[in-house]
Amino acid sequence: MLADAPDLAVVWVMAKAQYNSRSDRFVDEYNLRGRVHFWRDPDSRAIDALGLRRPNPEPIEAGVPHPTTLLLDRRGIVRFIDVREDYQMWLAAAVIREHLAQLES
Repeated sequence: MLADAPDLAVVWVMAKAQYNSRSDRFVDEYNLRGRVHFWRDPDSRAIDALGLRRPNPEPIEAGVPHPTTLLLDRRGIVRFIDVREDYQMWLAAAVIREHLAQLES
């Protein structure tokens, strides 16, 4: 899918506590450096600005947002958003492909 969209970039915003060396290894193992970017939100400011902070988190989840997918067009306008309560339930790839196709048209 990334090969079909040469200007598509994936930005993964995470709380400081979520980022670790495995994050970089994932990008390197799949040769995604330059296409997948991990942005750290040290004080969860972006997470709070978007209203994504988990209420009443477990101590290990402090500052961790609800799993969220945003698709932005080339101008930076949000064209799709999906917010999940359960981090174990992922958004279906078909849904993302459908919305990406709408961005291209």
